[in-house]
This record gives sequence, C-alpha cells and structure tokens, in this order.
Amino acid sequence: MKRLIFIYWLFPFWLAAQQSAELTEEKQGILNYYQQNPLDINEASEAELLAMGILQANQIDTFIMHRNRIGRFYSLFELQTIPNWDLTTLRTIQALFVCRTIPPHWYEAENPKQQIILRLERTLEQKIGFSAPTCRSKVRYVGNPLSTLFRYRGTWSSHMRAGLLVAKDAGELQYNDFTSAFVELKDSREHVKLIIGDFINQWGQGLVQSGSFSLGKSYESIRATQKFHGGAMAYTSSGESEFYRGINLQTRWQRFQGQIYFSSRKKDLILSKDSTYFRSFQLDGLHRSPTEISQQHRLQEFAAGLNFRYQGQNVEWALAQTWTQWNYPFMPSNPLDWRGRTLLNTSLSYISQQGNVRISGEIAHTATSAWSTIHALAWAVNKKTDFSGIIRMYDAGYFSPMANAISESSNNKNEWGLFLGHQYQYSKYKRFSSYIDVFRFPKASSSQWAAGPLGWELLSRFQWDRRKLGHYFAQLKWTHKYLADSKSPHDLFQASLDWNRPLLRFQWHGRIMWSHIESKEQIESGYLYLNDFEYHLKRFKMQMRTAWVWSGSYDTRLYAYEPSLPFSFLLPAYYDPSTRNLLLIEYKGENKISVALKIARTDYFQKEVIGSGLDAIAASHKTDIGLQVAYIP
Repeated sequence: MKRLIFIYWLFPFWLAAQQSAELTEEKQGILNYYQQNPLDINEASEAELLAMGILQANQIDTFIMHRNRIGRFYSLFELQTIPNWDLTTLRTIQALFVCRTIPPHWYEAENPKQQIILRLERTLEQKIGFSAPTCRSKVRYVGNPLSTLFRYRGTWSSHMRAGLLVAKDAGELQYNDFTSAFVELKDSREHVKLIIGDFINQWGQGLVQSGSFSLGKSYESIRATQKFHGGAMAYTSSGESEFYRGINLQTRWQRFQGQIYFSSRKKDLILSKDSTYFRSFQLDGLHRSPTEISQQHRLQEFAAGLNFRYQGQNVEWALAQTWTQWNYPFMPSNPLDWRGRTLLNTSLSYISQQGNVRISGEIAHTATSAWSTIHALAWAVNKKTDFSGIIRMYDAGYFSPMANAISESSNNKNEWGLFLGHQYQYSKYKRFSSYIDVFRFPKASSSQWAAGPLGWELLSRFQWDRRKLGHYFAQLKWTHKYLADSKSPHDLFQASLDWNRPLLRFQWHGRIMWSHIESKEQIESGYLYLNDFEYHLKRFKMQMRTAWVWSGSYDTRLYAYEPSLPFSFLLPAYYDPSTRNLLLIEYKGENKISVALKIARTDYFQKEVIGSGLDAIAASHKTDIGLQVAYIP
C-alpha cells in the first residue's frame, strides 16, 4: 500500500495519458445535447450548469449570485457583466444558452421554434439476416436493412415544449417500432412543472434515481464527485429502455419542493423455461427476428415515486421513496442479488456549502435489508487548486434499476471504495489533473473479478490549451484488479496523446492511443492512430477521418469519438487489425434546412467474416452510410 501511495503522488510528474475514453468523449455528447436543448439563463439550475461540464464551480456560483441580485436577464449580452466569465467562456457557451422573455399569458407564443430531423442509415454489405433462407438456416430478420429516425422538438414558449421521436433499427419491420413523446408545462419560475409522457429523474447522488448525464470517475475531479438535484426532466434520447412513461408533477413553495410521479410501461424480457420469472432486463430494444419479437413488451412495469426537498441558505436535504412492480418476479442468477416482484427504495440525500468546501451524500435502502451510501467532498483551495474525495459502500443486495452513482462496476452494489482527486492550474493555458480510486468487492458474485483483494485505478492528465496554437493533452491510466477464477492480478494500462490544431486551411485533430493487458492468463496490446481533418467552404462543412487499428482482441479495445451526423453521438470500440476511413459532408441552406451525408468503411486485415449469427457479413470490409435532412431554426 505504501508503494501505491507513492505512485499516486509521483503520477502527476509523468508525461501521462489515458483516462477511459468513454468518460472523455461523453462530454462531446453532453455538448451535443445542450446544442439541441439550450438552457434558458433565467431558469437554469445549478445542477444543470454543473452537468454541462464547461463552467468552473466559481463561475457557476457567481452566475447564481448575479441572477439572484438582478432578478432576471433580458439578453445574453448581460453575461459579460458576470465576474469570472471571460471571453473564452462566453464564446464556448453562446450556442448552449438562450434568454427568453416572459409572455403576458402562459398560452401565448413566445418566439416559438420547431426542430425536425429525418435520418436514414444502413450497412451496404449484406448480413445473413437479410439474405434468402436456406435449408440449414431458415430464420431471418423480418424487416429491411434501413435504420430510420424521425425527431420533432417544439418550444412554444418558456412555459411549454413538446417532443416526438419515432425510430426503427435495421431488420425491424415497423417504422414506428419505438416511439417516445412528451409534453412539458411549467410556470416562469418553475413553481409548478408538469411532464406528461416520457421522463427521467435526477435525485440526490444517484443511488435511487440518476437519469441525467454522469461523467463517472473523471480527471475533472470536482465534477466527478458532485451531483445535484435536477428533479423531473423530459426524456429526449433515442434509447429504448431506461426511462419512465406516465405523469410527473413537481411543485415548489418558498424553500420546499415536492415531486410525485406515476409510470406504466412495457419492456422486453427473456422468461425462464417454465415462464415463471426472468433473470435480467433486456435493454437493447431490438425486435428483428421472430425470437426477439416474442420477447417484446412481455414485462409490465408499474412505478411511482415521491421526493420532498428543503433548500436552506447553505444546506439542502431531500427524502425520497420509489416503488416498482413487475408482472413477473426478478430472479437474477447471483443469490446475493435482490429478488422479487415488488421493489421499494428509500433514500436521504444532502448537500452543504461551507465557504469553498462542498459536501454531499446519500444514504439509500432497498427493502428489506440492503443499504448503500456515498459521501463526497469538494474543496476549491484557491483559483488554481482543488481537491475532491468520495467514500462509497454498496451492499451486495442493494438494487435500484435507475441508479447510476459513481462506482467501479456497472451496478451500484457489492462495492466499497475511496476516490481522491485533485487538479492544479499551472497557468491560464496549462492544467494538470489526477486521481486515485481504491476499491474492493466484499462478496463473491457472478463478476469476473475476485472478491476480497484491493483493486485500484490511477489516472493522470496534462492539458495545454492555446486558442490560436491548438489544444493538447496527454493521459495515462492504470487499473489493477484480481481475476475471480485464478485470484491472479490483472493489470490494464491505457495511454493517449491528443492534439487539435489548425493546419493550413484545415482543422487537424490527431490521437495516438495504447492499451495493454498483463496477467497470468493474458498479455496483449492494442494500438490506435487516427487523424481528423475539418474544412469549411461557404455553406459546406467537410470532415474526414483515417484510423489505423491494431488490437489483439476486444479486451484491448480503444474508444474514440467519431464524427457523425449532426445531433447524433457515436463512440465506437476500435479493435482487431483494421483501418477505418470516413467522409462527412454537411450543407446548411439559407432556408434553415441542412443536409448531411456520411460514408464510413472499415477494412479488416485478418478477417473473412465480420460479426456472428444473423449479423455476420461474409466479407473483410463493412461500409456504413447515413443521410440526414434537418430543419433547425
């Protein structure tokens, strides 16, 4: 352990690199989301500002204080008068905020805006699922190879907005295989907020309800350790699983806030052989083959919840309870996991601000006897330095289907951990961040990782930003665990070097990534080198990517955000020796209509068949195309 502590404090001085790409690239998805759903500066909460991942804690504090003092903004230009909001910040957020005036009546139009997106995508090579049946293989997909999406979002005023999404995956028969919609009504100061349709909740630190964006363990330690109460939020994603469908009412009176919701929806599941229970939730939303169609909408879920919250001057606390019931009992294979048909979760959460120190936490309970708790501290020492820490303890039997608190495993259960992070701003352009997370899985489970021994994760990142010279960072990450079968150590090292700078008339983005696994059973490495070039010509925007991949298997996969059609987000896993090339062309017309075309192709060096089962392609290459037409005022 002394060696571990020594390495942590030595880490900052290595020319270090790779945080998990899933976390780094998620910020791009957050920005895409807020470009489509800009925040009203008169209504944006502290939680929403923090979730953007752009503003520093002191900038958010001065914004809230300034708004409370003046009462209401009447123009975005007023943001220039807020202390700590420099020109770089204003340029970054200008497309992510709006300033709406108050109409005389809630039903009157106030600068109404409508957004419409139509997207078509497909793979050119034929998958077995779309070929003619044979005597040996008769099962095929029931639909065509097109993936389609239609999205409408309309804002009538600051009091009213609505959304509709209709989508199908390749191989599905119905073009409305998945439909999601909502109507949101609220008053000017959100004393009353009503959502009818699809919604999510963000409560406390995410042990019971965590529907918003989460950076998880991140080099930005302050943001990684702090979650805020977001309350009820309309569901606007194309994901088909983790949301509620029904009615959500939120009210506020002085320092008190109350929320209640009811939901009823059907989900997919695979029943046991005797059709009496199910082992896990089906989250992929695919209904292409007769087998997948037979699993569709077989699980009926009823849910309800209450949240009471008090906001004091320096402290806030909330008491919440949720109830969920299914028509079949949930019986996971691990006997330590929660089992049953009716689930009851209760939690108490708090946030306290004392000067430049913020502490927050949540204690949650799953009936009848499982507990989970998380407590976090964020300390802004000065303008250049901040520290953060998290203590978490999750019982093996704890379960909440909408939980997403910080953890090493994908579920908030059977884990103890301590996270320590810090960030130092060398100058206006140079910043260093680092964290250590020590964790332990107390009891044996179905996971591949051993129970008992301590594991850890170390990360360090150096970042250098110059507006005219470009943006650069280097990262290093080391994850140490023990395999359950052999109890032997398993080390995963990841590194990356990234740059984004102008080159002649192009914007050039490049990245070099390395992943290495070392254990008694496996020694393997993976490499990725990519280049992106962006070029603007009048109303045209062109993006090109060339990537070279050399990876032994999926275990040494590497993630990198990929340029995609506007208002979509793609984070593919690069693995197996291959190259990937893409071209993305976007045209923005004068009539607010834009057209985008994407062509991407992957060529594998050592494969003659790509994929498996009905998704298999009898070729060494795979070509994806996408076309999108959008009306964005």
